[in-house]
Amino acid sequence: MSIKLIATDLNGTLLHGDQTYNQAWLQQTLAALKARGIRLVLSSGNQYAHLKQLFAPVATDNLVMVAENGASIYLNDEQVYDGSLSATELERFVTVDRQQAPLKSSYVILVGEHGSYTEAGAPQALLDAAEKFYDNLQQVADFCVVQDKIKKISVSANPAHVAQKVAALNQYFDGRLQAHDSGYGVIDLVTAGVGKLPAVQWLMKKWQLSADDLLAFGDGDNDKPLLQFAGHGFAMQNADVSVQAVATDVTTLDNEHDGVLATIEKLVL
Repeated sequence: MSIKLIATDLNGTLLHGDQTYNQAWLQQTLAALKARGIRLVLSSGNQYAHLKQLFAPVATDNLVMVAENGASIYLNDEQVYDGSLSATELERFVTVDRQQAPLKSSYVILVGEHGSYTEAGAPQALLDAAEKFYDNLQQVADFCVVQDKIKKISVSANPAHVAQKVAALNQYFDGRLQAHDSGYGVIDLVTAGVGKLPAVQWLMKKWQLSADDLLAFGDGDNDKPLLQFAGHGFAMQNADVSVQAVATDVTTLDNEHDGVLATIEKLVL
């Protein structure tokens, strides 16, 4: 197997349920991959600031970070791709879209370059849950006052009805913005053409790689396009059967037992 690039989702995939990872094993894996000229891409819906802090202990120049569901790509702490919403897209969202049926009753967070923003009055339980995943979460009286560059918009949803809500949002936006199921009852809205797969494809074009050179890991619906595209796409053992069905293979171990690292060791190292 000739692998030149590895891309992995984080929550439910590389990370354990408590948001930790096997630091020693990952550090060892990165060093071994670097010796072989292989890069590891961390592909996540999380903000870059959160990823940078989380993976600071293992940072190395062959570790690439794709943040905010593909809206940002960082190499060695330098942003090389920016898929932020345009000022026009953001203005239309906060002045028009926010009040329309698919969004009016939803809890919404604007995820920016310097912080995250939600409207004052949100239930405390939701705020407490959000603070685990969104850095510098601020409550504002009106989204119109937010001056930050917005990478994505997170929308709350009933986990049992996420698929229907994603479909409704994509029908409403009709290509202006794109909705992705990010798991855990959260839907991410990003500008058209932004996503985990497009981000990885952008990197592959930069480095002149093909799908056969790519090994990918994921556990959620928003990982399906990447798993289908990769020459070697592994769904996690803990992934839903619908995700496993589109993958090339399934890891032997789940995310709690470092299934990603074990598979890389077996297949690549």
